[in-house]
Amino acid sequence: MNTMGRLAEDVQVRQWRQAVYPSTVLALLTLALIVRFHGISVPIIWYDEGYSLMLSERSPALIWSTTAGDVHPPLYYVILHYWTMLFGASVVAVRGLSAVADVGTVLLSIKLMSLLATRRAACIAGVLLVLLPITVRYSQEVRMYTLVGFWLMAATVALVCWRRQPQLKRYPVMYVLLMTAAFYTHYFAALGVLVHWLYWSGPGSGKSASLPVRKWVLANVAIVVLYSPWLPHLIGQTWKMQGLEWISPTRWDMLPSFIAQCAAMISTTEGGLWGTLIVSAVVIACCVMAWRYRRTDRRSTVLVIGYFFVPLITAFFLSLAVPIFVPRYLVFAAAGLPLFVAVVLDRLAERRPVIALLCLSVFVAGEIHGLQKVYSQEDGLNGTFIRKMARLDMLADGIKREAEAGDELVIDGLYWYLPFHYYNTTGIQPRLYIARLPTGASDGPFNYGGWLLIPQTLDWIFFDNVATVKLSSKRVWWVTGRPRPEKVVTFPKGWKQTQTLKGEEVEARLFILDGER
Repeated sequence: MNTMGRLAEDVQVRQWRQAVYPSTVLALLTLALIVRFHGISVPIIWYDEGYSLMLSERSPALIWSTTAGDVHPPLYYVILHYWTMLFGASVVAVRGLSAVADVGTVLLSIKLMSLLATRRAACIAGVLLVLLPITVRYSQEVRMYTLVGFWLMAATVALVCWRRQPQLKRYPVMYVLLMTAAFYTHYFAALGVLVHWLYWSGPGSGKSASLPVRKWVLANVAIVVLYSPWLPHLIGQTWKMQGLEWISPTRWDMLPSFIAQCAAMISTTEGGLWGTLIVSAVVIACCVMAWRYRRTDRRSTVLVIGYFFVPLITAFFLSLAVPIFVPRYLVFAAAGLPLFVAVVLDRLAERRPVIALLCLSVFVAGEIHGLQKVYSQEDGLNGTFIRKMARLDMLADGIKREAEAGDELVIDGLYWYLPFHYYNTTGIQPRLYIARLPTGASDGPFNYGGWLLIPQTLDWIFFDNVATVKLSSKRVWWVTGRPRPEKVVTFPKGWKQTQTLKGEEVEARLFILDGER
């Protein structure tokens, strides 16, 4: 074949690739939507989601003031407030915000890889991102974890574009606004800033920063200025450190466990220590290979590797002082894992396409294994067991069918009160029983977290003594989960249990009170 013929053939190949690439991206996004909305309504709303939904019912001003007493910033709840106004409050609708945000992250990640590597690498990363089990899991929860991932990935794309075209003003503006939104969504956005500073400085690239120090510092100062209205609340929350008592002390196995959960939803408790170590070793090997393959563009390599490992390692070591290592807080970083794996597989495909395809198949098989655990609600992540076993939806429907006019409704504990609020269509204002601690002190109400969602005008609903509480009805529905031994409620002799509605790990007991109380 002559030179002109070869050139013509090369042009045809490039044109074919340019035509196929958009269709491939569209197919990946369609698959991402299917994967994230599949079975999205199956798990029940649990405490954390109940908190999000109950708070989102308030005005943006009240959301701001209420979250000041929580452990997270307000933006997600404000967006959820308007989201439910547009799409309703069904389970599919309220979880749809997280699902759509995660699909947006997939699209942005593909865009990032097309900027940093080849279109083939972008498509490989897209396949792995679409099936990434940990992001699918949290795309089906009414929380902010995938939304902060969307903001951070969008900011990363804006930063890369800004570095390539520093003369354009729209990219620094976009970067500042997106990073500000990320900070208003979750505090762990600060770990994303570390990644961006590494990319800007370019360690190991042998090149000076392409963005002038003055412009870069001004952009970061602008983020701080826009975030300054919330800073007093952040300082107050940090000073009090309330609402974090549930976080487990940091153990060394948490690092490999998180890596294995990201890749295949394997943990030290679910898949054994050796399983997590093997998966982690494979991921780390891919990281090393990506660093070796991308010698001509170290800065981009730092970005894709750092996007995953910098937040993970930083959070782990900070947790040695203050326990903050929570897998769902790091979901945004999980998107970095498919990026450097795609770099390795793309380079391998240049020389050994069959081996590259086999390796990709192995990664996909691991992700599908993780997705099966997500869909069957056996992933072992925080809240999964309750989402599967505590059928508050069935319980609420049963109470509505059996309730009579004037019945009282009591929820045993705030943990059940918030999600039951979502399912309660009886028209009865539930009362809230607060158990006493072993010391004799009452276990609430407090001035932080979910307690702030109950208006002061409803303080009458609280009580911690069944023997002395004044009820307006002789029929009382008592909703409770499987209680711990130290929190078993002793009912007075005048309370006669006549009926029990089962919701697996929760139940509703109907008591008839005699006339002597």
